[in-house]
Amino acid sequence: MKIKIKKEYEAKLDNKNRFTVRESNYSYYQVSEFDDGTIVMKPRVLIDPQTLSDNTLKTMDKSIENYKKGKVSKEIKIEKYLEMFDEEK
Repeated sequence: MKIKIKKEYEAKLDNKNRFTVRESNYSYYQVSEFDDGTIVMKPRVLIDPQTLSDNTLKTMDKSIENYKKGKVSKEIKIEKYLEMFDEEK
């Protein structure tokens, strides 16, 4: 699936270093700034906690309790998985 540009425009920072996203369908974005000056904004949809099931909320609470007690799984070494992705290129 190829992603197409929906619209392009120039944006200027205001005196508080803000800029406006025109006609956006989203209120929240994850912003990533790269060393070369590139900025990527990915839309985020925040979930109202009331829409989560009681079971999901209990599981999340239990997970946090376990984390605070140090009951966590072993660290995952992702280097071998990253190497697999490099080999696929």
